[in-house]
Amino acid sequence: MQRIKVVVSMLVLVMASLQTSAFNLQLSSGAGARIKELTQLIKQQPGNVQAYGERAAARMEARDVYGAIKDYTFALTLSEVDNQTYLLGRGNAYLEIGAYKEALRDFDAILMNGNSTDALYGRAVGKYYLDDFFGAIRDLDEVVAVAPQHSKALCNRGIVKLELNQLEDSVTDLTLFLTHYPDHQEATYALQVAKSKLQRRTAKR
Repeated sequence: MQRIKVVVSMLVLVMASLQTSAFNLQLSSGAGARIKELTQLIKQQPGNVQAYGERAAARMEARDVYGAIKDYTFALTLSEVDNQTYLLGRGNAYLEIGAYKEALRDFDAILMNGNSTDALYGRAVGKYYLDDFFGAIRDLDEVVAVAPQHSKALCNRGIVKLELNQLEDSVTDLTLFLTHYPDHQEATYALQVAKSKLQRRTAKR
């Protein structure tokens, strides 16, 4: 069976949690325009932490992941304390480029200071790609406990359990997920695989 990979979602950075800009930025529509405006602001105010964070988000939208990582790192360096939004953004960016160990460091830093469903989910994805399947399931368990209908955690937990041959649990998770997202092709395929393997196992008994 071809290995079914966990879906790393298109990242929606939680910039809404940033403090309201003291400079009341009126940004043009489109990531390119935002990047240009924020670059000009940073030239005028090189210590503007929020401008770096917002430019990082715009760069993620423009698929300039390496540029986003650089800006998130600048924002974190300039911040007096680790800003969880910037850590989460950088951790997700690291996932995008396959830098899973670096991503785990950022998610761990967030979770040391409190609970975060987004950080737990991101850490689960990183652990999965580092072949720590049981660690991934532990994190996904926590996400599902807090958000039972999480749009990705339930599906991905079912896929990880499939890889661990926990077939009954895999079928349960994927079936429940598909009641909410019936058109999800990857979950549908994974459920077919899980049911097929479960039937073969039952037939051998």
